[in-house]
Amino acid sequence: MSSSIPPQNEFSQGVVDGDNRYARARTGADELLPPVEPPSAGFIIQLFVIPAVIVAAVVALWFVIESLARRGEQDPAVIVAALKANNQARFQQAKELADMLRLPQRYPEMKVSHELAQQIATYVDELVAAGRPEDAEVTMRIFLVTALGEFHVADGMPALVNAALHDPQRDVRRRAINAIAVLSASMAALKPPQPLNSDELNAALLQLADDQDELIRSETAFALGVVAAAPEADAQLADKLVELADDPYTDARFNAAAALARLGDPAAPAAVAEMFDPESLTSSLSGEKALTTEVTEEALAAQKAFKRNMILSSALKSTNLLLATPALQAASFVPLESALEGFLGSREELQKSGPLPDELVAEAERTLTRVKARAAGK
Repeated sequence: MSSSIPPQNEFSQGVVDGDNRYARARTGADELLPPVEPPSAGFIIQLFVIPAVIVAAVVALWFVIESLARRGEQDPAVIVAALKANNQARFQQAKELADMLRLPQRYPEMKVSHELAQQIATYVDELVAAGRPEDAEVTMRIFLVTALGEFHVADGMPALVNAALHDPQRDVRRRAINAIAVLSASMAALKPPQPLNSDELNAALLQLADDQDELIRSETAFALGVVAAAPEADAQLADKLVELADDPYTDARFNAAAALARLGDPAAPAAVAEMFDPESLTSSLSGEKALTTEVTEEALAAQKAFKRNMILSSALKSTNLLLATPALQAASFVPLESALEGFLGSREELQKSGPLPDELVAEAERTLTRVKARAAGK
């Protein structure tokens, strides 16, 4: 076995032969060293100050370049010209636009740029009018209506309404309706709030709520809930939500129920109660399909369980909103009491289609206690 201790020899420190050759060699080398002198001021400047100045200049130049680049990135004409380019780079520009809109700390001017929102809105109108069916064109329209929803200015709303009503592709229409909801919520959350409440917007949402496409109606129920929550909103919007709570399509009913709960509407408790019903949950999940052949049965089952748990979480949140609404009568909570008891009683059966989180079940039990007290007039 080899040793970790180096062998001692005639050149090892502290080991000398009889002639003391190592000691003499070491002493001779020491005597050859020059005398130590303090560094001069010029030497210090060369060693420290000049490199520091160079580094500072490089950093300053980098900031100038970065500032110019960011200014170019945010130029509306440059952005829209890149989006219109007839090459794959337009999709990279669309992605970068979305990323910049999601980073208001780095690009604070983007979300409030009237000029940029107007130019994108004009381009969206052109694309919707063309209505090209190619996948790439549909994807671009989806990107751009989504981007318009990320602004904190209302200039893009007319283009979103136009896309929601008139684009020939269902997915573009759905994304435009969702963007209407996102933009409306953002404007209402500004300080001071700037809620969107126009006759054109209201008329469009009321029309979309009666669309033949069930997915359009479902998306519209969500958007209606956002717009109807604004102060002085048109009462027709809440009335339409009450109608949607009886829609043939389960998800449209669920979205309407959650919206009515946010409004504290008297029709909300009965509508929210259905969201706990196992049969209604099964009906909602039946619409979940594998989008590609690569999606396994296990992945699809997990997707369905996730959606079910999201619906139940929304139902519990909606119930607690209703409990915080003093104007609702005690009798209106009786359907919720029965629905919660039914859900908790069937949770073992529900577990067969995917796990129910323990915290969700615990929250349901706590909520049931509060609902019972409210239904009893306490």
